[in-house]
Amino acid sequence: MELTEKLGQEIIRRLSKYIDVPINLMNPHGRIVASTDPTRLHQLHGGAKAVIESQQPNIITNGNADDFSNVKPGVNLPIFHHGELAGVVGLTGKPEDVMQAARMTQGSVEITLDQMRLQKEAFFQERQWNHWLQKLLQPAAVDTQELEGEAIYTLQVEIHKQWQVVVYQASSPYELAERLIPSLEYLNPLFILPYEDHSVVAALPAQQPLTIESEADVLTGVGEPGYSLDGLRQSYQQASEAIELAGVHGEVVYSSSLKTERLMNHIDAAVYEEIATEYILRLNELEDSYVETLHCFFDNNLKMNVTANDLHIHRNTLIYRLDQLSKKTGLDPRRFKDAIILKTILLKESL
Repeated sequence: MELTEKLGQEIIRRLSKYIDVPINLMNPHGRIVASTDPTRLHQLHGGAKAVIESQQPNIITNGNADDFSNVKPGVNLPIFHHGELAGVVGLTGKPEDVMQAARMTQGSVEITLDQMRLQKEAFFQERQWNHWLQKLLQPAAVDTQELEGEAIYTLQVEIHKQWQVVVYQASSPYELAERLIPSLEYLNPLFILPYEDHSVVAALPAQQPLTIESEADVLTGVGEPGYSLDGLRQSYQQASEAIELAGVHGEVVYSSSLKTERLMNHIDAAVYEEIATEYILRLNELEDSYVETLHCFFDNNLKMNVTANDLHIHRNTLIYRLDQLSKKTGLDPRRFKDAIILKTILLKESL
């Protein structure tokens, strides 16, 4: 990386607030790319040429100024980046007066170049991870051998382990990812990456129990442990489905607690429509209190007393409602087979 005009001008703009002497920044060819004196831009600087040839500091005094073209007394120092000459910094004035400021400017520029390199590397690595994640989680079949090769040789990670995927859904996934990284670092995640337009996906080493916290405005689903690439894909699908089935903002939903719901969710659509349509129509004609009763009855594992207490009604009132449900829908929620149909409808229709 070498000193460019755009970068040089930004550095000059910032440093000139603290250093009250003329500053020039030259590229590796000795041409001034930034200066506190705009009239000197794009000129060749003889002192910088001497630095480039020797890769050593060049001190210019009144006594030797005539030995170099287009110079004034001052100090010219090399700027190195990764062992290569990236440019030259020059400060005008008595060498003994400006040397310290010149050293500070030299260090500031080198630090800036290092930070830019690290940012570019981080950006490039994030793009590699995002590209890999897109291929891993695509709905179609994946090229396992290709993904394994990229993981090992490009991303330099070991994927042949047990992983558990956490999916977060939020309106600002990039901001959420930045907040999540510090809080999940201790778990040694494989990755924490924004995915698509509204999600953050985190792959964590499988451990029992895995305790995850959520934020108030975030939907969070946790998949079950899985091995290597296939396990990552499956755990991601489970976590996403957990959010779809039971996601509540601010709460964490574990796929392992939704096995019945997941099974019902994958019933063949044509078969479901054939069986459920007439019952859906009847349920839609009921008052809200009946549907609420159904939900509570199933949530309490068909226990009459617990359901009545939760609804704050007398047991006889509950029995009356269940009798009416049976009469009006043709399905009795107290019978196992009928309860399965009703529970499936409640799940799939979000009644």
